[in-house]
Amino acid sequence: MKNVSKLILAAIMVVTAFTACKKEKTGGDDNGGSGSTAWYEPENKQRSLLMDFTATWCTYCGAWGHPTFDAAVTSLGDNAIPFSVQGGSSELAAIQYKANNDTPFYARHLNDLQASLKNVTVSGYPTLVVNNKSGYGPNSNATMVSDANNLNAMPAVANINFGVTKNANGFNIKSTVKFFQATTGDYHVTFFITQNNIDHRQNVSGTYVSPYNHNNIIRAFPISNKVESFGLNSTFGDAVISGDIASGKFVNVELNYVADNKSTMMPSGWNIFTWNQSNTANLYLTGIVWKKDSSGKFVFVNAVRKPL
Repeated sequence: MKNVSKLILAAIMVVTAFTACKKEKTGGDDNGGSGSTAWYEPENKQRSLLMDFTATWCTYCGAWGHPTFDAAVTSLGDNAIPFSVQGGSSELAAIQYKANNDTPFYARHLNDLQASLKNVTVSGYPTLVVNNKSGYGPNSNATMVSDANNLNAMPAVANINFGVTKNANGFNIKSTVKFFQATTGDYHVTFFITQNNIDHRQNVSGTYVSPYNHNNIIRAFPISNKVESFGLNSTFGDAVISGDIASGKFVNVELNYVADNKSTMMPSGWNIFTWNQSNTANLYLTGIVWKKDSSGKFVFVNAVRKPL
């Protein structure tokens, strides 16, 4: 795999994830027994997932992608979880390093979120997504809000809640997924770090504007319960619960984020995330519940975001 400095204009690549995971604990009639208790109580509320696939070099992203996306996010408020997914060669792209290796790579989710979400097609930037639907154009924020509200009006199937314990090297996550309806299938959990109020240049209609305020930027690799055989962290992880699931069922999931805080071999001008437990202003952690369908694609179920 070639390094970022050699592939600044190349397609998105994957990155290793330095996460350590503990086996999930499950609660309910057949998992954990009557003595098992949920670590947290998830809110019985449905939210929508909004994603803006974008890049700092993308002229149309600054011209209409960000304004349309931001307008929808503002209208939805707490009813939506927004992500700015910075793509290949973006100066805000999430970067990570392999263990014992100073070569940087693009984070794995940059590819997986484009390739593995059901009914989502990302053929260029900007691509705006609401839940599992893409194809929104300029000034489509009202349609995005309407589509989000359609899902939000439905009873929640499941949701997640979590707590974080920070340390010098990263943080520990203890979370609980709870099901509010009887269902069946394979359910997965991913956590993402995002950052608001990043002042960094953006191409707007062919001219770089600086400073330009960026929000909801995914800043690190996905945090899940699986490391792939080639040593890279899985975006969606293994299922935390599968099969027939009763209403009221819960599963406790514990994960760890371990930062590497490297910036070697990075192109000049790139804004690279580093972890500092003493300064987490504008940093947020989002827990997402996904369902894997029979085709191997992933469907958004629900999510919660909290300040770090």
